[in-house]
Formats: sequence, C-alpha cells, structure tokens
Amino acid sequence: MLNYIKLIRLHHSRTMKKTTRLWQKLMMGVGGGVVGIVVLYVMARLSWRGSVYPGVFLGEVAVYGQTKDNVIELVSEKSSKREIVVEYKEKSWTIPNEFFVYDFVELTNRAYRIGRRLELKDWIFLLMKGENNVVAESKIDYPALNAWLDKVAEEVESPGIVASVIKKDGKYFVQNGTNGTLIDKEVLVKSIEEATTRLVDTRVEVKLRRLERELNQEEVEFLQNRVNQLIKGSLVIEVGDNKVVMSGEKLISFLALEPNPSKLWDEVKVKNYLLTVAETYNRESQNARFEVIEGKVKEFAPGKDGVEVMVDDTLELVGAALEKIILDGSRQVVVAKVVYTPPLISTAQVNDLGISERIGRGESYYAHSIPGRVHNIGLTVSRITSALIPPGEEFSFNKTVGEISKATGYAPAYIIKNGRTELGDGGGVCQVSTTVFRAALAAGLPITERWPHAYRVAYYEQQSEPGIDATIFFPSKDLRFLNDTPGHILIQAINNPKTQHLVIEIYGTDDGRVAEISKVRVWGATPPPPDLYQDDPTLPQGKVKQVDWAAWGARTSFDYKVTRDGETIFEKTFNSSYRAWQNVYLRGTKN
Repeated sequence: MLNYIKLIRLHHSRTMKKTTRLWQKLMMGVGGGVVGIVVLYVMARLSWRGSVYPGVFLGEVAVYGQTKDNVIELVSEKSSKREIVVEYKEKSWTIPNEFFVYDFVELTNRAYRIGRRLELKDWIFLLMKGENNVVAESKIDYPALNAWLDKVAEEVESPGIVASVIKKDGKYFVQNGTNGTLIDKEVLVKSIEEATTRLVDTRVEVKLRRLERELNQEEVEFLQNRVNQLIKGSLVIEVGDNKVVMSGEKLISFLALEPNPSKLWDEVKVKNYLLTVAETYNRESQNARFEVIEGKVKEFAPGKDGVEVMVDDTLELVGAALEKIILDGSRQVVVAKVVYTPPLISTAQVNDLGISERIGRGESYYAHSIPGRVHNIGLTVSRITSALIPPGEEFSFNKTVGEISKATGYAPAYIIKNGRTELGDGGGVCQVSTTVFRAALAAGLPITERWPHAYRVAYYEQQSEPGIDATIFFPSKDLRFLNDTPGHILIQAINNPKTQHLVIEIYGTDDGRVAEISKVRVWGATPPPPDLYQDDPTLPQGKVKQVDWAAWGARTSFDYKVTRDGETIFEKTFNSSYRAWQNVYLRGTKN
C-alpha cells in the first residue's frame, strides 16, 4: 500500500514539472507576441503620423495614407465629376451635382480620427476589421431635387383618367376612368440619398407604382344611383342673410370618383368650396355712423357684427345634408356655423331717433335685365335709400322716388303697357317697389296700399314664390305702409348690379312684434299664349332677343299676420290675379 502511494506521488511530481515547462514556453510566446504587436503599433503610429490610417474610405473613395489636404482635394474632385444617373428603361437623366453640398473638411476630419484616440486593444480590432467607411453625408436641396424629379415624372408617368360624370341628351352618366402609373418618389429619393453618400458614379432605377383610377362595375352602378338622386336635389347654405344655392349639377361635382373611396364625398373639394364661401362672407365688425342734417339723413352705416364662417364645423353639416339628398333627392338647407363679433359702436349709440337695429329685410334678383333696366334700378335705389319715416307717418313710394321720366334721369327699358312689352321710361322701378314691399312685410308694418302686376313677371319669381310683388304707376298706383313703431324708421338699400341682387333693409326700434307670412296659395292656372315677336328699331336687322319669359296665368294669395306677446295686432290677406303671359321676343329692324 505504501509503495502504491509513493508511485502516485512520483507521477504527480513529474506531471507538474511538465506543465510548468509548457506554461513557461507559452508565456514566453505570448509575451513575445504582445511585444511584437506593441512594436508594430508604435511603428504604425509613427509611420502613419499625419495621414489617414489604413483601410479608411470616405464613401467609396479610398483615402488611407493621404494627408488631410490631399483627402479634401481628392474627394472634392471626385464629387464634382461623380454622376448619379436616374434610369427608366432606355431613358436616363443625370442629377445636377449642385443639389448636394458636402462639408469635406468635417468629413476629412472624421476619416482622420479613425484609429486615433484609441487604446491598444481597440486599435488591434480596427486593424483586424480591415476596412472602415465614413458615410459621406451631404445637405440636399430637396425643393430643387423634387422639382427636377417632377420633370422626370412628366416623361415617365401616365396619370390615367379619373372617372367623371358627363351630360348627354339631358341626362347624367358616370364615365369610367383608366388606371395610370406614378413614380414611387419616396423610394426613388431614398435611393438617391444613399447614392450621394458614395461619392462615385451610381445608377438609380426608377420604380413605378400603379395609380388606381378605374372603377369596377359595382362602383359604377353605385355612383350612378347617387348621381340620379343628386341631380334632383339642391343645397342651400345660409350665411346670415346670405344664401348660397347649389344645384344638383354642382352637388355631383363633389362626389368621390376614385376606386374604394373612404367617403362618398371628396372632402377636399367640398372644403375648398366652403373656403370660397367663407372668403366671400367673412368680414370685420363695422362701427355705426349716422348723420342727419336739416331733417335728412346724410350718412348712415349701421353697426355690423364681424362674421367668421367656421369651415370645419360647416363641413360636417354639409356632409350630413348631402347624405339626405342622396336618399330622396330633396332640397336641403344648411345654416353655416358662424362666429359673430359685435362692433364697438352700435347703431343705437349714434342717434336719438330710436333707430337701433334692423327690423326688416327684403331681397329680389333681376338676372337677364337689359342695361337700361339695371340703370333704372340703381337710380331708384339712390332715391329710396336713407329715407327717414317718423313714427305715425305713412311712407309713399311714389312720393319718395319722385317723377319717373327721361327728364329725371331714367332710361328706356321694357315695361308692360297696354298689354304689350314696349320701351318706356322707368322700366325696372317695380323691382325696387317689390323689394320694399317684402322688407315692410318682414318688419311687420301695416301695408296700406299695394297693387300686383297684371302679369307674372319672371324677375320677381327668381328665388321667390309668385304673388309677393308690388307694382307702381304714378299717380294711380302706389306702395304705402305706416310706421306704427315707437321710433323713426330708416330705409337702406344694397344693390349689386354685378350679381343683379337687390336688398332693402328697414332699421328702427324692435317693439317685440313678430311678422308671419304664410305659404303662397296658387290656383286657377291658365297656359301662356303663343310666343310674341315685336319689331325693335334699336336692334340690328335679323337679331332676335328674348325680353319676357312665358308665365302661366294664375290667382294667388297669402296671409300676413303680425303679433306681439302672442296677441294679434293685425292681419291681412293679399290677393293677386295674373293674366297668362307669353314669351316675348324683340326682332331687330335696324339697317
């Protein structure tokens, strides 16, 4: 047993001696290697002093072994001659190098710093890596690049055709679109950005993406159904006193005609339209001005609230209205969302006559009026505006306007006289009397005299029911109403010959009265007579001009009731009897 233990100890001793000798040799080898690397490191640092270290590239340009000045010169030259070429099939375009600006001093410094300021272990790793690239970043002139790419796109892209709605034989049809192709600009710009970092010639391929324009059969039928409903409807947007009327044809233009639309309506188109509405009717608040000299108003400007149309809020209301029109082809009215800002000086603050606010408003349109008629309307407006009626007094249209003749400035215009349409002084004055009548009704004033026209006149039924007109003819026919309010009332006229729109406003004291006007009742309709042609020596021979439009004869009536605090102050029914009237054409006889 003792001998066995001695043998084990002897074996262990010999093994330990061998291991020790091996470790000694290994440590000597490692030590020598480390010394060699350190020597190499020191020699490399000395030999590459002032130059870029081995394996360093700026972009894809080798810059190792170069001094900083040499690197700047080298890469500057490379970048100026470098070409980035955009290719599509057999076409190619070279991007101007001035779109890309490099800071070569900073880039060179980055390249020079590689391998410096490192510990030995890091420098060893750097040498083992073999190659080190500095990304050649640049400042890109994106507006110029995008403009350049847009020109390339003009040669490459096919925009296709968007589906549309066309009118044929009086009907509206959905015409399908065709698909197109577009440059995938996002991908292309990224490829160009990557190419700029190389500083060597690079070719970039244009990738196209499909532009979906064509509708499937289900989508075509879907849109056609909506077109059929929309054309029957209309939409009115009210902005305060103003109305924007859109026909079915206009509503059709708002349809989304792209495949798989997220909404039935192109919200961009609708919003852009509402922005034009807002631009038209938005205004700053207006301080009141009022000046009376010797009992006559010399200047009057009522205080007006500032108006700002809330486009986004109104857009939601319009969208809901369009949905309803789609269902039943109806006429929808949207009251625009508006923020009002009161003036600093109100109307009540600038007078002691009791004129504090608007109490009535009437409007009419006179599209298709000849120049003489437009002139006469403007002249009558100038005579009626600023008319001041004291409390308890009766307003007379004829007395206020005065003589209507050539001598007082009125031009010849077509009037109905002795059952014919003929030239006469003052044609168009009844446009103003009709509008004053409507304003007096809205103000709840007692109408003491009113005469209807002998015929239904198209001017007075533009955006109005029949039977709400008032003719005058000095001295037998007048328009009169009584000022039974506590204060003075003032008439203001707003006439726009361009849009051929007339507004009469009555200002005074609101004493709590409420005017109610019923819907017009129409009965006893009779068809118009045959068309009438009349010779006109002022028109060139052979020219035919329509001056009157056929209207059915009819009888009409509407009820007018004025209340205060729920009690009726007065009420009246206005009856009218109109003869049938034909189309009237003027036939030129002038040589």
